Amino acid sequence: MNIKEANKLIPHISRVVDYQVTSRGLLESQLFPVTAYICVSFYNSYDILYDILKKVSEKTTPENMGKKSRKILSELHAMTIFYIPLYYMCGRMGEIFAKKGDPKSEPKKKRKQTAFILDFWKRLASSYFPEGKLTVYDSNWKNLALNQTDVDWVKEQIIDITPEQGAKIKRIMTNLEVYSFLDECEARAKLGDHGPYNISKNEILVFSEILHLYDGGKPHFPWSATEAKAPYSNIAYALRLKGVKAKFDDFSTMTTEPVDFTEKITGVALFTRDGDKVKPLDLDVLEAFNDFAQKAQAELYLRFSEWDKRQRLIAGAFAYCYGYARYTNFVGITDQINWDLTERTMKKYVPFFMENDFDPGIPRLFRSEEEKKDDPSLYFIAED
Repeated sequence: MNIKEANKLIPHISRVVDYQVTSRGLLESQLFPVTAYICVSFYNSYDILYDILKKVSEKTTPENMGKKSRKILSELHAMTIFYIPLYYMCGRMGEIFAKKGDPKSEPKKKRKQTAFILDFWKRLASSYFPEGKLTVYDSNWKNLALNQTDVDWVKEQIIDITPEQGAKIKRIMTNLEVYSFLDECEARAKLGDHGPYNISKNEILVFSEILHLYDGGKPHFPWSATEAKAPYSNIAYALRLKGVKAKFDDFSTMTTEPVDFTEKITGVALFTRDGDKVKPLDLDVLEAFNDFAQKAQAELYLRFSEWDKRQRLIAGAFAYCYGYARYTNFVGITDQINWDLTERTMKKYVPFFMENDFDPGIPRLFRSEEEKKDDPSLYFIAED
């Protein structure tokens, strides 16, 4: 992809990023400086992503990655694919904004790298999403991550449940999600929802998946090891819902109508992945997952509460950028990458965001449509 072709793509990417960021607004918590560390991760991504994807591209193609990632409990899915334009391009936006908004301030070498990254993303996304779409945004808010043969197999695994069982399952799901959210420094990176897959006129199938739970093996992050251990390192819930409308976004988040669908769950199946194999789990395993989630969450909260703001800022930015390990895991080179924040990030951006909650360039995403018409949020690449 040359720069002219990349520039044709940038307005569309900007619209998707604008929508996702502005619909969520600024993110804060009492424990982590979330918006600040996200901004740090943007700049760090701008530093590291080209080298990572270049190494990945030497081992496989984006098309191969996209096609092979259409499966249950895949590390590469809508959200992790969206990581590429979101993090890198927002970091690039901030760099250009700080230099009076002049795209020519971007070094020519970096412009070529930006075009490479956008090409990688387009080829990956169009191979992953049905009909060559690039995002969930483009797909009418459907996140169809499975081929029909897999959907049909899952339907055969579904067991009927009572409303009382549905409420219990939903409660345990929530506890596990809260733990997973905390381990990612209060981010969604372990979580992924997809669907809806039609079952009948009034029934749909949706999935909620959770990855990288600590099961006693290698911890996902340096801080992830807890005394509590999950029975498996991942779990997928397939829920059959009756009388529910479901929409998805590029953060792999599901919203439903009605909002609380607990009483609408008519069937469920559980799965875990071990390498290339996906196997069903008995519902009895949920008690062990629930015990783990509650104990591990308490351990992590105590651990994080002892950290100062700088430690939390660095950890959050590290966790966000480590999302790219989903790509290096695919080709087995994760251990060859230095995942520490770059020296430039540590010297320039960590001190800045210790004092500032968000980046000065972020308001570009909140401008009017008229302002964005000829000046997309993520800036065109200079062609001279």
